[in-house]
This record gives sequence, C-alpha cells and structure tokens, in this order.
Amino acid sequence: MERVLRVIDRMSEWAGKTASFLVALLTLGICYDVFMRYVFAKPTSWAFELGYMTYGVYAILGAAYCHLMKGHVRMDLLYGRLSPRGQARMDAICYLFLFYPLFFVLIWKCGEHALWAWSFGERSSVSVWRPRLGPFKMLILLGFVLFFLQGTAEFIRSLIIGFKGEPHES
Repeated sequence: MERVLRVIDRMSEWAGKTASFLVALLTLGICYDVFMRYVFAKPTSWAFELGYMTYGVYAILGAAYCHLMKGHVRMDLLYGRLSPRGQARMDAICYLFLFYPLFFVLIWKCGEHALWAWSFGERSSVSVWRPRLGPFKMLILLGFVLFFLQGTAEFIRSLIIGFKGEPHES
C-alpha cells in the first residue's frame, strides 16, 4: 500500500511541476499577441484560445500537486481544535461525503465530453483558429483523475491515522 501511495504522490508531483512550465508558454503567447496588436496593429487569431486552454490545463494539472502540498483552503474554525486523530477522522468523513461524490460526477461527465470531442473531432467556435478540443478536454479529464487519485491517497492516510493513530510516512 505504501508503494502505491508513493507512486500517486510522484504522479501528482510530476504533473504539477510539468504544468508549471505552461506558465512560460502562456506568458510568451500573451506577450506576442500584445506586441503584434499594439506595435503592428495585427492581433493574432489564436492567442485568446491558446490562453484559456493553456491556463485551464495548468490549473487542473496543478490541482493534484496543490492537494499533495496541502495548499488548498481549509475551514479551520473547528478543525484546528481537533487532535491529529480527530482531524484525520474529519478528513475521512469529508472525503466520503463531499470529495468522492463530487469527483465521481466530474470524472464521469468530463469523460463523456472528452470522449465525444475526441470521437467527433469537435472544434472550438471561439475564433477563426478553430482548434480541436479533444486533446484539451482529455488533459482536463487527466487532471481530474490525478486529483481524484491524490484525494484517494490522502483518504487512505486519513483512515490510517484516524483508526490506528499512527502518522503515515511517505
């Protein structure tokens, strides 16, 4: 079990660090478009779509890494007063009743959209560039799956601490 949890952690870490390089691509694309628009009065037809697609992939691929690093916002009013074992039990309950139902629906619906877009060659209608949306939607689905896996790893760690009282080392 320990090995599986470490593999999930490494996948989340790899995805988050890899996604961080997308910020450079996003910055270059926006700077190029601004330069072309204001210096040559010839805006690009692809910068807007490149921007929202790149940022969308960056954000969702970084979500699992953020979860791994405990970077998401947490309501600490009562949680901070609990013992580590109580916190772990609270986490496990929240995973069961909030996290899992949400992610089952997200992955299911996003998966349907991604498969449809890939199968039928769906294209964007936002600009004249009209890129295919299948790869973009598949990357969004991948981000949700990685986030789900990281959440599952944290759920298992919460169960170990909540029931055994032992901190989990990975």
